[in-house]
Amino acid sequence: MLRFMTLAGLCFVAGLAQAADNGFYIGAGATQSDYGFANPGDTLPFDDTTSGYKLIVGWRPLDSFGVEASYIDHGDATVPSGIVCIQFITVPCPASTSLNAETLSAFAVGYLDFPLVDLFAKAGFNSWKFDGQSIQGFVPLFQINESGTDLAFGAGVQVRFGSFGARLEYERFNFVQDESLDTISLSLTYTFL
Repeated sequence: MLRFMTLAGLCFVAGLAQAADNGFYIGAGATQSDYGFANPGDTLPFDDTTSGYKLIVGWRPLDSFGVEASYIDHGDATVPSGIVCIQFITVPCPASTSLNAETLSAFAVGYLDFPLVDLFAKAGFNSWKFDGQSIQGFVPLFQINESGTDLAFGAGVQVRFGSFGARLEYERFNFVQDESLDTISLSLTYTFL
């Protein structure tokens, strides 16, 4: 009896974990981004890894191909202003700096479709906005407001249960002065059948 129940359970789970029909999908997730600044001399405060959130919309017309757009608020990082000033303004300045980046991206996505999971890679463009400010008291000592358009790419894995999916992915966004912003995200998606 135990074997029969185990076999029936496995058949039920395998039926749920098949790839959903292709179509339009939406999703949301949590991100962790690394701004990639070096910390010479272990200066404090220094935290250029931040948490944020991600919104996804896409269309997968074929098992092996889709298009996707995403918005990510990469969160706020805190680094010593001297690092930011030397890197972007080329002069030293005091205190710490709060940084924030947002990206709006469009990707072409290629999939390797397996019975339980999809592996995918994507390449495209991102429109980025990068803000930073150093404040002492209530007066900003300096502000950085940069924006632009650059290349982005990523790769990941997703598991699908009918219309629902869970994905883990890595993305790299080029932004200010050819710096890169590395992001890992865990998202849930829903495909409209």
